[in-house]
Amino acid sequence: MTDARIMTWVGLVIFLALVAILGYIGSKKTSTIADFSIAGASLGPVVLGLAYAATFFSASTFIGYTGWAYEWGFSSLWIFLTLIAASPLGLIVIAKRARAMNITQKSLSLPDWLGDRYDSDFVRVGAALICLFNIFYIAAQFAAGAWIFNTLLGLPYDVGVVFIAVIVVAYVFGGGSYADIYTDAAQALLMVIMGLLVFFSVFWMFDGGLTSAMTQISETLGERDPNLVAVTNPDSIVFYSIPAIIGAFIIQFAFAAQPQLFNKVLALKDPKDMRRMILVYIVAALCFLLVIFGGLYAAVTVDVENLDKSLLSYVTVAFPPIVSAFLGLVIIAAAMSTTDGIFVVMSTIVANDIYLKFLVRRGYIKKSQAEAEQTALWLSRISVIVVGVIASLIVFNPPESIGMFIWIGISGVASGTLGPLLASLFFPAMATRMAASCSLVAGLVSYLAILVSGAIKSTMAAGSVGVVIGLAVMLAVGYATRHHLTKQEG
Repeated sequence: MTDARIMTWVGLVIFLALVAILGYIGSKKTSTIADFSIAGASLGPVVLGLAYAATFFSASTFIGYTGWAYEWGFSSLWIFLTLIAASPLGLIVIAKRARAMNITQKSLSLPDWLGDRYDSDFVRVGAALICLFNIFYIAAQFAAGAWIFNTLLGLPYDVGVVFIAVIVVAYVFGGGSYADIYTDAAQALLMVIMGLLVFFSVFWMFDGGLTSAMTQISETLGERDPNLVAVTNPDSIVFYSIPAIIGAFIIQFAFAAQPQLFNKVLALKDPKDMRRMILVYIVAALCFLLVIFGGLYAAVTVDVENLDKSLLSYVTVAFPPIVSAFLGLVIIAAAMSTTDGIFVVMSTIVANDIYLKFLVRRGYIKKSQAEAEQTALWLSRISVIVVGVIASLIVFNPPESIGMFIWIGISGVASGTLGPLLASLFFPAMATRMAASCSLVAGLVSYLAILVSGAIKSTMAAGSVGVVIGLAVMLAVGYATRHHLTKQEG
């Protein structure tokens, strides 16, 4: 066994011990479904800002997006711009208003929030079912973790999938949202270090600093293929045209309202601290995103058979073994930091949104409130196991590109939920129950039609079309039915 592999195993054991401790602390604080879902809305802006960033930027950033830069060159830097511009704007636009409204609503998730806002079981359950699309997101993180275990520890890919699934399921099962947020905040600090280390490796991997390195990379890639240094690359599955780039900006804006991020907004104790939370997030995000340049560095320094392994191969030649081992653990943390948040959301959807707020509240299941609360808590934990098994099965055969695989789920969720969410925050006069119901269906169906037909190559762009159609239907039907608002909707 090599020195790097030994150090990686040692680091992994230490890291898992830290995760176990934080999971245990979280389990001691978790006694109700509200604790499991949003940490009892009791956390501060710094820990939530770091946790939000870690959840937002998953292994797809460190594995998938660097792979895009490796494979398709400079056009992939558009992902850097969308993530540092459109995504923070989405957070700023949505988060403050949504958290302020939740002071009275006291909702526990995005589907719950929408269901309460529109006083509609159809909206609540429909949004909950749409959010189950994010099982593809979880599966993609498992695949990323498995590649890391394969590359750095020599484990077979399928064993790696099981390994990371068991780890995440174990601590989310016990600690819920507390464990999710505590571990995410710690993982964010590691991810900041990784982004900075990879970016600044340019000073010892290339002569003359960053400007000279970019010139060398540009010349090398241009000689290989002029499309690799063009603004758009027809070979890219994301940034092959200007409309596709616009679509990426739209869907990245919409991503800020993803349910695993929305629940962290709801977990903030004092809505007045939202500005500090956003500032912490933006600083951390900028550090994370510097890692994308590692894909360009890799394009002229290493040769790999799978684009998702480009950064892993680069760090093994750019850093000494101990740093390479550390960076591998950070990528594992990146995968886990997003996965655990989605686990919490999907468990909340089953236990709270569907079981408590629909089946029990409407009398389809007869139980006292106390009994129902305890059943919901255990149901949320059982759901963690079920989701983990299904997600593992989805990626037992690795996807062609992790970076694109996650957008199957993200785009599905955004296309169905963003219209009702934005209308409720900014166009309340048109935020009617009928409009929200129509928007859920129209946005999702249009996205699925585009995805299945292959009419648009980019999943991001397909999702953006679904978002635009969903919002258009929301406003059109809302305008037509605005005089029929009930007291609850107004």
